[in-house]
Amino acid sequence: MPKRASDKKSDIRLHLLVLRCQTGDERAFAELYRMFSDRTLRYLRGLLDSHTAEDIQQEVWFTVYQRVADISNPNRFRTWLYRTARHRAIDCLRRRGRQAALVDGTFEDFTENMKFDEDLPDGFGESSEIRLLLEKLSPAHREVLILKYWDDLSYVEIATIVGRSIGTVRSRIHHAKRKVKKLLAGGTEIPISR
Repeated sequence: MPKRASDKKSDIRLHLLVLRCQTGDERAFAELYRMFSDRTLRYLRGLLDSHTAEDIQQEVWFTVYQRVADISNPNRFRTWLYRTARHRAIDCLRRRGRQAALVDGTFEDFTENMKFDEDLPDGFGESSEIRLLLEKLSPAHREVLILKYWDDLSYVEIATIVGRSIGTVRSRIHHAKRKVKKLLAGGTEIPISR
């Protein structure tokens, strides 16, 4: 599907903002932070407890501040940012002596002809109560749903962020959506607002 004109403008704006950041423009960094800090915190809260996510959020943005100049292609800033957040979350889990569940390979790829056209219920991700439902999912499933439906990332971007094939990403999203539907159908009382 071709990009809309507003998406292209947004991509160009982000590209220029990253370039300005790379030259040391503090206002450009502040604008990047305003654009993405809520998103990265929401993503981290999907992977870690809320307090830890806030701590890791600070580490992520300190890394962004220090390393934004290292990005060779400013068009890949979003993917780089989420990979940075993911790596910081995994490092945190490892420091705590936990098995980093985010990097497991428990779900195999499906064949190419498998259909992934199931949609989540209307309003998914728009209410704060949906977090209760997401907590019932595995970390791998929760992560891909957050990236896809809250952060509107493409399958290619998600695959790059999680370090898995597009087929694995599609498989995880497919299984996660089925689990969400099953939880909702099973009487899990999670209001989904519009």
